[in-house]
Amino acid sequence: MLDTESQSVTMPRTSKPAWNQWLTLSRLYALLAAATVSVGICGAAGIQSEPTSAIRNAWAQVNAPQRFERLAHSLSLSVHRHLGSDLVVPAEAFSQLGKGQQAFSLPTQIYAKDGRPQPTPPTALVGEHATSQRLVTSSRTQVVHDGAELQQATLKAQAGDTILLAPGIYVLRSRLSQRQDGRPDAPITVRAQRPGDVQIRMSGGTIHQTHAHWIYENLTIEGHCGPRGQPCEHAFHVVGAARHVVIRNNLIRNFSAHIKINGENGQFPDGGLFQFNTLSNGKAIASDILTPFDLVGASHWVVADNQVSHFIKATSHYPSYGLFMKGGGEGGRIERNLVMCAIGGDVSHGGSRVGISLGGGLTGPRFCPDGRCLFEHKGGVIRNNVIVDCNDVGIDNNRATQSVIAHNTVIRTLGIGLRATPSDATVYGNVADGPIQARQGSTIRLDHNHRGDARQFPSGWQNPPARIPTHRLVSDDFCGRPRPATTLPGAFHQAGGCQDVTPAP
Repeated sequence: MLDTESQSVTMPRTSKPAWNQWLTLSRLYALLAAATVSVGICGAAGIQSEPTSAIRNAWAQVNAPQRFERLAHSLSLSVHRHLGSDLVVPAEAFSQLGKGQQAFSLPTQIYAKDGRPQPTPPTALVGEHATSQRLVTSSRTQVVHDGAELQQATLKAQAGDTILLAPGIYVLRSRLSQRQDGRPDAPITVRAQRPGDVQIRMSGGTIHQTHAHWIYENLTIEGHCGPRGQPCEHAFHVVGAARHVVIRNNLIRNFSAHIKINGENGQFPDGGLFQFNTLSNGKAIASDILTPFDLVGASHWVVADNQVSHFIKATSHYPSYGLFMKGGGEGGRIERNLVMCAIGGDVSHGGSRVGISLGGGLTGPRFCPDGRCLFEHKGGVIRNNVIVDCNDVGIDNNRATQSVIAHNTVIRTLGIGLRATPSDATVYGNVADGPIQARQGSTIRLDHNHRGDARQFPSGWQNPPARIPTHRLVSDDFCGRPRPATTLPGAFHQAGGCQDVTPAP
């Protein structure tokens, strides 16, 4: 269903007596059971039926209280799993989308006049893989061969230097620190010549970034803590005065918070770039905190073209988030990312998983730039992302204000949600097979959103929806193709994935 007219809705804050909450949950069980039987009967009779329609109809009749949401989510997605096999997106459908670490080096990093690093357009990668032997050019290049040499090199590096890691395995057991800033015209770069050449194995160490204008690229970083090689806490911890840091084209796995960004001593590491990285974990992690990209308080970060997957907790029932910005920052951009909460479409793991979130987490006032945390994020933009297989909402806007959520494709999740105050967002031109809803006093402005399902992704539409005006803040699509004046809803301007703009590895 296409929303052809704009809608603005403010949801009141309400509460229910305990007995009514239990009644609501009972109704949910009954409705989902009826949906299960209905779909089964239709299937046996040879009638075409979409399992998610039955689930949606059941969910729409229930105003589930918050305390039962997690249980309700698990129940409804169990029905998805058993009845909706035709809705599971094959894993190979995502391999051609060109997100995450590339098999070749990226073009030279460009900076704006204000010193902020600019993201590399995906269309600029076409043909770039043919020059993957790109030579490192800088005022001074130092080649290092082990963890000790790497630590000494980062301490001595000056603006314009490049630290080139020779192929091999590097073990870090302590912090990797710096003493000097780079400059926009002379950043300090830490890199491998080619992706896959270098593996940094962190065994209690981390890259503790405290200085501005550094670049890290082409690295494989693995957490290997404890006697059994358990996940470590952070691969990168970007803090304080580390403005305009670039982390790009890396493979990072086996951490509870692969990338952690926060303030220190009253300063915040604003204006960073996180692009073309792959974040994942091989198995469920026994941790109360699991957020691959966790930003607190910093402003104007660009998070683009990454692949984030399989952030699953082994024991905790607290939510985990794929890409997360909170803590009173402003102007964050989350764009053209592929977020897969669970690999292979299995949403049955315990715990709650949210794909992308602005706000949430109830940040303490001392961690926010204003010292008050009047909002969790302001003016954030979530656009052109593909989010799949989350047993909670694909996109969450929680105490985030003036947000724009536009042209995302959100499938096999519980849709797009706004909650708490202050929380307001424009939700425009998205494709979702779950609900789009506002709760707990939040305000939502809806326009041109479309209910779709996974069978239409990414090869094309069975029945294409009407084209819609392109949002003024969305000039391209998930693949980096320019959008004309009118476009399809969702992350893709046209059908067929990104094969026409993404180079083969």
